[in-house]
Amino acid sequence: MGSDDVKQFMGYMWTHQEDGIITIGINEDGLADFESISSVELPSEQEEVSAETVIGTIETSDGPLDIYAPVSGTIIEINSQVLEDPSIIMEDPYEEGWLVRIEADEDEDFDEDEDEDEDDEDDEDDDDDDLEDEDDED
Repeated sequence: MGSDDVKQFMGYMWTHQEDGIITIGINEDGLADFESISSVELPSEQEEVSAETVIGTIETSDGPLDIYAPVSGTIIEINSQVLEDPSIIMEDPYEEGWLVRIEADEDEDFDEDEDEDEDDEDDEDDDDDDLEDEDDED
């Protein structure tokens, strides 16, 4: 998996989408904040999750780190390897150290334009400001 295919999420997580399946893990920036991982809690397979909700926790030397779902969907696979040996996340965060795979709900809009979608929401506020500015000029 090339780094080009990986998106950053919440600052310390990465997501990778392929055919509607979203794989998530902790990125190197996230791992830089602590020295070790003592345990990992992940959701159950087939569990329904909602976007931007906490679905698991990584216990680190610096305290717990919440794992968020980037999309709404169903957990189709969890990485049982990291449950048994959490150090894999530190050693190989993008390959062996992935955490969960989520099958996105069909109505979930998780595509290449994700960043633009977020901007659209902000634009609504900007438009209001623009209208006020125009009124001021009159």
